[in-house]
Amino acid sequence: MRASPQAAEAVADEHMRTARIVEIDAIRGVSLFGITIVNTIGVTNMPVPTGEHQRGAGYWIYETLLHQRFFPIFALLFGLSFGMILRNAKKRKQHPRVMLFSRLLLLLPFGLAHQVLQPNEILRMYSVIGIFVVLPLSFLPAGGVLALGIAGTAAAVALQGGALLIPGLLLVGLAMESKIDWLLRLPTKYIFLGFGIFGTTAGALDAWQLASGVSEDSALAAGAGVATAVSYMIAVVLVMRTRIRPVASKIAPVGRMGLTNYLGASVLIVAINRFVQLETAPAYGKAFAVGCCVFLIEAVFSWIWLRHAQYGPLEWIWRTLTWEKLIPDRRLSVEGPTSENAS
Repeated sequence: MRASPQAAEAVADEHMRTARIVEIDAIRGVSLFGITIVNTIGVTNMPVPTGEHQRGAGYWIYETLLHQRFFPIFALLFGLSFGMILRNAKKRKQHPRVMLFSRLLLLLPFGLAHQVLQPNEILRMYSVIGIFVVLPLSFLPAGGVLALGIAGTAAAVALQGGALLIPGLLLVGLAMESKIDWLLRLPTKYIFLGFGIFGTTAGALDAWQLASGVSEDSALAAGAGVATAVSYMIAVVLVMRTRIRPVASKIAPVGRMGLTNYLGASVLIVAINRFVQLETAPAYGKAFAVGCCVFLIEAVFSWIWLRHAQYGPLEWIWRTLTWEKLIPDRRLSVEGPTSENAS
């Protein structure tokens, strides 16, 4: 029996959505790569050079390409996942904001546990800001949420960024959920245009930061960080439209297991640092190597784990507690949009 045109169209739309979720997971995977390297320096308490003469190439690579360049992506994608939770709860005819509240509240214990290893841990902030800022504002139309998110992000940049960026970025991500399919379907020429605008802006701001010798805790560094983060996201989308998509998509499983890998990285960094002792002196090359090794370990673990399961171990626990029922975790023969961002 042949499927009806409506059913065939629905199947095609589902396959397209699954492909787009791979792009989102790939972006998250790239953000985790940068965050892992940055957290290597934070978790180990590696000292930062204080004098201008001590700041070599490694320091400025860290400050202009890594530090504060990937965490905005992670925050925005968390906001996007909150929007997806609301959408999926509506489909299941459950109370959307009750489910989102549960999801946000359950994130807090993960953050508190992680704080033992990472003093600058951010999941606690996502939880608290999500409950007291994102959840109430989710009643507004998407356009209003987007406007508040952009305004909040701009204000945070003016105030030197850091954790102040989180509320605005979460709101931008939440607002993007309603248009994410449209955004990822944009013609490549428009994606290139966006990359040109943000890439040029990021390059100019990064060069200005380098020339002026300004590191963190400045509006210039915060603005450069946000512009660079957007450039990285657009670059991933462009790469995923090329012939190397099959290779580039190998990073997507890391993004699908974002919570597991974000927390697990700190454990691996602490274990490896027992041998390299980064806390003794600034050693950016060594820190970059440790971060890359940790990420590679997590990538291999993610590839193996997701050959047999739909969700990462911590993702499965978080999801099961959120929906208050045991979620099947075996990998299906035909995969649907099972990524964490399809919560």
